[in-house]
Amino acid sequence: MTEQVDVKLKTYHWNNQIQSFEKLVHDEESKLNVNQGIKLGWVEGVLNPCLLSIWGVMLFLRMPWIVGQAGIFDSILIIFISLIIIVITTFSLSAISTNGRVKGGGLYFIISRSIGPEFGASIGILLALANTILVALNTIGFCLSLKSLLHTFNIHAMDSSFIFILTGFIAILIMGILCCGGMDDEAKIQNVLLIFIVGAIFDVLIGSFLGPTNDVAIASGFTGLSIKTFKENWYSDYTTDQSFFTIFAVFFPSVTGIQAGANISGDLKDPSAAIPKGTLLSILITITSYVVLVLVPGAVQLRDASGNPNEILNGFYLNCSFRNCTQGLHNDENVMQTISLWPYLIYLGCFAATLSTALTALIAVPKILQRMGQDDIYPFLKYLSKGYGKSNEPYRAHILAIVISSIFLLIGELNEIASFISTIYLCAYALLNLCTFHVAYFQPLGWRPSYKFYNKWLSLAGAIICFSVMILIDQQMSVIVGCIIWILYTIAAGKKDDINWGSSKQIQQIKTIINNVYMADTIQQHVKNYVPNIMVLSGEPESRKELVYFAHLITKNNGLQTCINIIKNQLIHKQKKELLEKGANWLNQTGIRSLYNILDNIDLDIGVHIMNSCGHGILKPNIIVIGYKHGWFNCNDDDIQTYLNILNLSNMDGIATIIVRLPKTDTTTESEDNKVAITKQIRFYEDEKVNSKALINKEEKYQAKEFDCSVKMHDTEFSFITKRNNGTVDVWWLYDDGGLALIIAHIFKSCDTWKKCKFRIFGVTDQLKNVDVEKNK
Repeated sequence: MTEQVDVKLKTYHWNNQIQSFEKLVHDEESKLNVNQGIKLGWVEGVLNPCLLSIWGVMLFLRMPWIVGQAGIFDSILIIFISLIIIVITTFSLSAISTNGRVKGGGLYFIISRSIGPEFGASIGILLALANTILVALNTIGFCLSLKSLLHTFNIHAMDSSFIFILTGFIAILIMGILCCGGMDDEAKIQNVLLIFIVGAIFDVLIGSFLGPTNDVAIASGFTGLSIKTFKENWYSDYTTDQSFFTIFAVFFPSVTGIQAGANISGDLKDPSAAIPKGTLLSILITITSYVVLVLVPGAVQLRDASGNPNEILNGFYLNCSFRNCTQGLHNDENVMQTISLWPYLIYLGCFAATLSTALTALIAVPKILQRMGQDDIYPFLKYLSKGYGKSNEPYRAHILAIVISSIFLLIGELNEIASFISTIYLCAYALLNLCTFHVAYFQPLGWRPSYKFYNKWLSLAGAIICFSVMILIDQQMSVIVGCIIWILYTIAAGKKDDINWGSSKQIQQIKTIINNVYMADTIQQHVKNYVPNIMVLSGEPESRKELVYFAHLITKNNGLQTCINIIKNQLIHKQKKELLEKGANWLNQTGIRSLYNILDNIDLDIGVHIMNSCGHGILKPNIIVIGYKHGWFNCNDDDIQTYLNILNLSNMDGIATIIVRLPKTDTTTESEDNKVAITKQIRFYEDEKVNSKALINKEEKYQAKEFDCSVKMHDTEFSFITKRNNGTVDVWWLYDDGGLALIIAHIFKSCDTWKKCKFRIFGVTDQLKNVDVEKNK
């Protein structure tokens, strides 16, 4: 009863500690949220940005032209293919974003924390570039709409390319300043812009339903709702420089706003719930609007018309076979204004669509660059990581985004910019789908997304579709993007040892190793497939360099090497971890491929016996390498017995033993007691000039014989890895050991370090007459 009460009291105390800790974390997070500004919900944080990011320059400026080129059928097919890509990608995005806490950085953060920093950083740079180009693309669309509006008032100032670009630069600068104010101000502006866009869409629908109200509209090819017009526009009519995939490349940037919520995930109250909900609803609304804006213009507006009201009576306004007509779906960028009820609302909607997309992109780019700078994957981005103010706004990254967008503004051609953006986004979406497939396929224990409506094979299919469409759009650009990713991947790979985010790439490596280890017992051993698996009693590897180098020469590309450090005293976890890291780092720095392990609180011989039992099948140690015990005749009985036990136990376990004798400079640092003992021993033999003949005492005579018979060693430095241009290596093959001595000699002879040396093999025979026979075997 007393024990039960004690357990309950301890449990109660522990629960109180947990509750106090959770309360402390909650309070700290609340303070953090206050310091970083108001967090956004899924409507204003995801739905609105996604809608405004998707509804861009294509909504009013390019949709009529797309219908005129591709026709109703191909246009809907383009929308359908785009829908498949973004829906699959949204499922993948939702799965990953609900698997844990999503911080600022958007797709970069998601991919880098899932599949590794190499791919994440590469895609992060490309996404930042694509978003800055998207700003330039929509700014050009804004300038074109403004130019068209000014023409209605007979103002042609923007016909000058200088004024056109200057207007775009001023627009980018103003938007950049607004974005520097933080998410709160930008969200309020987006809400106002959203009203204008929705109003403009309904303006087109009402105007199309009412039909043309004057002769100018009729002469422009506006027929009102007509089955005949619908049939004429059903099939494609591509011009010589256009095709299905070039039109797809122009349209696809208009659906790339699905990551808008993920891009500002750091400003959301609950990113895991908000991103799937807001993204999927925005796709439903925007795709429906695109389909409507394909069907309606296709049913009310002809492809070509002269725009001359005087030609209406004879129907000559539709004859464009011998002249260049300026009106119709093919030719007029202001078709939406023609078929709408109130044209000026279309201009407002076009301004809202282009500026809102540009604003969303300008918000995303600095967040991505700031997060990448904080992660310190690319050193040149470290400068951009600094934040200012309560909301931690990256002003430096904002300035860089404004500058890059202004540079791309100079291109001034919508279709060329759109093709480049499509290639980058398709590559990014392909890698995102591939990332989801990868992590879902290998199923780490940390993979527990709350969003369940995804399938790993569907994600893989999405990746294949994205890569295929990307290549079909522009092979040359696809190769360029692929090369850029490879270069960025190579740079980021250099940081992989410093960064550990627990990626699916690591779990793949772990599971591959586990599967291969299980196969170790199933592979039958044969003398032809012999591999030397060496266990080195190295202590700290750096302290016995030559012993480790010797084993490395044998196992390099041939077998498995394991360095063992057996310590009698007990170590705490921190001490053991530090020693392991120190030894592993030294092995990596010297290029020696070897495992390293530490056994503490155990005798040397018992530790060796335990390690001999480790391993399975072909991975089991079959050779043990130990150093020669210097001054062994002066050691106590326990040390001698332990050393001999190593040899005996290894022999009992069927493991070969190699004893490497080197100058004392390569051994571990002797203790002070050992140094004194060695000094006394040397002084004894030097002062007394003892030899075996002069001794009377049997014990001293035995010790003297032992000393006299020991092999003399030169006290010069020796290295197994120093390249030798000459010399002789003697191999004493005194008995049949299965050929191990000859195999080691062959390995040494094959390596670059020792191949120029002369190898001599000495053997024994039972009879003199068999010498020639044995020699030629």
